[in-house]
Amino acid sequence: EEMASSHTIILFALLQLPFYGVLSRTNATCPGPCQCFSITTMICSDDQMMALPADIPPQVRTLIVVASSVGAVAFREEVHLTKLVLLNNPVNMVSSHAFEQLTGLEELEISGSPLMAIESGAFQTLCKLSTLLLNNNKLKILPPGILDVLQRLQTLQLRGNGLQYLGTKHLHNLHNLQHLDLSFNQLPSPDEDFLSGLDQLKTLDLGLNQISSLLKGIFSATLQLRILSLRGNQVTNLPQGIFTQLKSLEELNLRDNRVSELSAGVFPGSLKKLVLRGNGLVQLPSTAFGDLRYLTHLDLSHNRLSTIPAELLQNLSSLEYFSISANQISELHGTSFQGLLNLKTIHLQANNLSFLEADLFKDQEEMSRLFLSRNRLQSLPYGFFESFGIESLVQLHDNPWHCNCSLLYLREWLEYSSGAVEEVSQILCFSPEPVRGKRLASLGKDQLVCTNSSEAKSRDDPTGPMDVEISTSAASKTKHCSLQDINGTLVIKCRLMKCSNLKWSVLKPPFHLHELGSHSWLTTLPLIQSDFLLCFYRAAAALSCRSKPPLMIIHQPALFC
Repeated sequence: EEMASSHTIILFALLQLPFYGVLSRTNATCPGPCQCFSITTMICSDDQMMALPADIPPQVRTLIVVASSVGAVAFREEVHLTKLVLLNNPVNMVSSHAFEQLTGLEELEISGSPLMAIESGAFQTLCKLSTLLLNNNKLKILPPGILDVLQRLQTLQLRGNGLQYLGTKHLHNLHNLQHLDLSFNQLPSPDEDFLSGLDQLKTLDLGLNQISSLLKGIFSATLQLRILSLRGNQVTNLPQGIFTQLKSLEELNLRDNRVSELSAGVFPGSLKKLVLRGNGLVQLPSTAFGDLRYLTHLDLSHNRLSTIPAELLQNLSSLEYFSISANQISELHGTSFQGLLNLKTIHLQANNLSFLEADLFKDQEEMSRLFLSRNRLQSLPYGFFESFGIESLVQLHDNPWHCNCSLLYLREWLEYSSGAVEEVSQILCFSPEPVRGKRLASLGKDQLVCTNSSEAKSRDDPTGPMDVEISTSAASKTKHCSLQDINGTLVIKCRLMKCSNLKWSVLKPPFHLHELGSHSWLTTLPLIQSDFLLCFYRAAAALSCRSKPPLMIIHQPALFC
């Protein structure tokens, strides 16, 4: 499937090649059944085509043969190709003389074929080759030394062949190799000198093989490695210091292995992306990621973790993405995400969380995605979403919500922020019985009631709108507010970075001084999706702005939503 999609993309790109106004002239010189899409590029795709074209125009540099009946690679005379691509052809063997006429070849691909053997010496004349792609064939073995002549090779892909062995004698002379893909094979655990001589290597993919162990010195020769994938193997242990020499390593993928524990300091401080998804991790030391200050992406999903230390993430100041979904987490410390100011995406779904502290995400003002579905949450504390921006997306479905007065806060937040909630119609009440199975967003406030005093005491949200009191001292200390006195008018300017369930209680004009303490004139103005709030009020002369008014008095409110 991966091979087919990649080839589709290649063909689509080829069809977009410009015709340069000379298509008719170039096709006139093209041997049938091929087409010349430009002076230098020829494409052949015909299932009746049994052999490679014999009369390739001298100006052609790129030859692409797709889905033909060509079963052998052979050129009768010298051609000046720099790139040869053979996709989905019935080539089952490459002879030692196949490329004798292609001394200028720089890129070679034979993929999606029943290729089972490459004879020794087949690449002997390809001294200029920089890219060799032999993907999704049936190569079980490679002759030792067959790659030795490829001194300029920078990219080697042998993905999806079923290779059962590859040793240092295959790779040790590839001193300029930068990108090596050996994924989707049957390679066993490599010897310690497997990568010897590959001191320029920058990306290495050993994913989806049968590697069960890694020797400590396996990467000692690849000090420039930036991206390493070991996904889909059977690695059970990471020896202390195995990665510490890799000072340039930025991405490490250990997904779907059998690593059950981590030791402190096993990962290099240069890492930006670390994937440990789908291992057997049961617990983590608090110092497991202590030195990873550049880490932006951490995936611990699909393990068996029941808790994470409060200090686990404290030094990950660059972290933007964190996933611990599909574990057995039952609680999170209130300081778990403290100081992680750049954290934007948090996956906590499919755990056993039944309670979250109100200020758990107080430092995540840049939060854009929060996934809390498929937990055991019955309610959320009042003010839980106060730090969230207006662009945040939240998942809350598939929790056993207890729809009594403790959910008034969540119910109102859903009303004002329904666009920020994914699958809001699936946020269903689990209890009490009268509302079981009903959508929380469809319930009226009079249906969210507490039947006894203990329930009423436990709820976080007051039943009605709060009276907002603002003083000069309080306003001046507010992070996004400033206060000015302009010609006797006290002006409060607030920059709201996020839309919360905010309500202001105001007096309806006209009013009298003796009514300032009365609530009989109160009106509640909900502010929904508000980016800016500008409030003006004139204090009565008798107050002289020296005492805090009991309520906010607004003459001319200016609300920009």
